[in-house]
Amino acid sequence: MTGELREILRVGQFWFLDGLVAVLLVATAVAGRRLLQILDSSDKRMLGGLACLAAALVLLAPRTNRIFYDEQIYQAVGQNLSDLHLAQMCNDGTVEYGTLQCWRHEYNKQPYGYPHLLSLGYRWLGASESVAHWLNVLVSGATAGAIFLLAFVLTRDRRASGFAAFAFMLLPEQLRWSHSAAVEPSAAFACTLAMLAAACFLDTRSTAALVWMVVSSSWATYFRPEAVLILPVIAAFVLLHAREEVTCPRFLWMLAAWVVLLLPTSAHLVAVRNESWGSSDARFALPFFWNNLRTNTAFYAGDHRFPALFTLLALAGLRASRATTMLVAWFVAFWAVFLFFYAGSYDYGADVRFSLMSYAPLAVLAGIGTSRLTRRLGSGAFAVPLAVPLAVAALAFQFAWYLPWARAVGEEAWGARADVEFAREVARTLPPNAVVLTHNPGMFQLWGINAAQLSLATTDPAYIKETLPRRYAGGVYLHWNFWCNVSDPVQRGFCDRALATLPAESVRERRIRDYRFAFYRVTANRASP
Repeated sequence: MTGELREILRVGQFWFLDGLVAVLLVATAVAGRRLLQILDSSDKRMLGGLACLAAALVLLAPRTNRIFYDEQIYQAVGQNLSDLHLAQMCNDGTVEYGTLQCWRHEYNKQPYGYPHLLSLGYRWLGASESVAHWLNVLVSGATAGAIFLLAFVLTRDRRASGFAAFAFMLLPEQLRWSHSAAVEPSAAFACTLAMLAAACFLDTRSTAALVWMVVSSSWATYFRPEAVLILPVIAAFVLLHAREEVTCPRFLWMLAAWVVLLLPTSAHLVAVRNESWGSSDARFALPFFWNNLRTNTAFYAGDHRFPALFTLLALAGLRASRATTMLVAWFVAFWAVFLFFYAGSYDYGADVRFSLMSYAPLAVLAGIGTSRLTRRLGSGAFAVPLAVPLAVAALAFQFAWYLPWARAVGEEAWGARADVEFAREVARTLPPNAVVLTHNPGMFQLWGINAAQLSLATTDPAYIKETLPRRYAGGVYLHWNFWCNVSDPVQRGFCDRALATLPAESVRERRIRDYRFAFYRVTANRASP
């Protein structure tokens, strides 16, 4: 049953997501036009300026990968969606004559919203790593703009809106991850867009805003597994503040549409429900709670990766209002879900990226808090002149404390980073029509190199010895990569057995610390011309 479900999703998900994005663009254009009508010309200039500034600030961080090898997998899946219109990873593929051809595929456990977004860029610009990195830069600017609009719809306070977007763009981890190819920046944007649409619906009660809310919130669930939490947050907010709308015919029709739009997300979660996600034990359990609670609470209270000033400003923005209820529920949902996850600690490897899902509600609250403080400072008998410029200067000055961290590549995943850099360097020198056996074939396929899974040397040695030499006149190469250096006996075993099975000679080697990376050329069983 699970296999059949995965096959249906593999074949049909591209077309569904293409249609969903098309409807989303139309809904955003219609509802967004009405939203922009409530802004005056100065508001629009501020909105555009803040979005551009947010994208520009991202460039302060180095362009690099920070979560290996997820970023390479997302990009490879995007290439499959672009070239083949199939939701899959390619474990054995040829990249010649301008397109990817896949001989062995696998349905990936990660949701397909972000790879589909990448595929849109690949269709226009071609499949490359730079598309993924620049896409996240643009997404960062779009998120800042969405936060500005969300704060304005909730408060009608232009000062709060500007400070909210400004606060968001000065968060160090936001800068670091927005210049990577990770999924979290786009997932955070999709959730922010859904909350903006929900706020617009509650504000205007228009059909256009209702359609926008349903379509955007559905789209958001296709980015990360926990992104489905945006649905109960929006549903609870609608029930609390617009209960009379729920019984209206138009809402019931849209509720039915909501269910239809969420079918692939639901099917995907069912299809991958038994995935280990890297854990040999329980993925969610109560014993993880206390450690994750301590770590993930301290993160917002003075961690070197997150300015405590923004937390204080967010607390200053709390008040008994509809806006506060919505923002707090949004933050708690995406903060609390990781407390029970085995890898949910922000100190666990590179999992600080999970915190990005909580930044938008905090930024809006910080904007509200900063606006309230500057109004108090600028009024009364002891009014402080130029309170707003002083607040901007204070935030920018405090941001400078975190710039060294934002600009740092970081030591995390140094071995995987060195592996990718070495592999990219060698890939440029391989002869035409060569194929590489590796743990990460999608990475090479994105570079235009034919590649297949190294495990085939164990599971199908005859295919490696007989078929591949006939298909690839440039030779068969074995990539001794990051997974060949780790202590995992399964992954290490694939490497050892491949060398034991395939007579090969070393053609390139590099050592970093105690890791050894190499390329071997298979020398025996070459096919006759």
